Amino acid sequence: MTVPPDKSDQIFSSQPVKQGPTPQAPGSGFQGYMSEASKASAKGFTPAQGPGVAEALQAARAAQTAGPSFETLIAQVGTSQDSLANVRNQLNTKGLQFKRSQQHLLRNKLSDASTYLRAANSRLGAETPPMQPQTGARPIERFINYVTDGENQLTAAQQKIIEMQSKGNELRPADFLLIQVKMGQAQQEIEFSSTLLAKVIDSIKQTLNIQL
Repeated sequence: MTVPPDKSDQIFSSQPVKQGPTPQAPGSGFQGYMSEASKASAKGFTPAQGPGVAEALQAARAAQTAGPSFETLIAQVGTSQDSLANVRNQLNTKGLQFKRSQQHLLRNKLSDASTYLRAANSRLGAETPPMQPQTGARPIERFINYVTDGENQLTAAQQKIIEMQSKGNELRPADFLLIQVKMGQAQQEIEFSSTLLAKVIDSIKQTLNIQL
């Protein structure tokens, strides 16, 4: 008896594979993912003082979707000024000490914030003084220098925006968008710095309570 060959693994063109739509839960897709990511960022990553990172991102997105205008830029500058003032207050905490990894991370975040603000001012055409030299400064002094530089950048940006607004000058939509993005990136770095400082301060308070 002859056994017919096994053809179960052959693909016949006469029987195309039917692919139905992939079911998705309500709120899924890109928008749903972004919503869940925002919720995840807000959990366990909110500074003890000042607005949280999730709120800062939400404010930056709201400023961008509100349409390009000098008012939205001034609002962004004001938010960053408040955040930097909070970081300065945290850096003035007595007995503040950092681990090497914390120093490295905080320095990078504050340095990046300063770089983003300078890029925004460059697009605005605002002139700002150079940053103070960091050679020989203690870690906290270096951090305060970065904060001071950021404050100078924001003051220069604010003055330039008000000047352009009063003179009726205009910016191209592409320039508005780039400035908003750079301001938003700086705000994120500042808020991350505030979060890190809040955790360092909390750990110091816990240590003092244990010693007492």
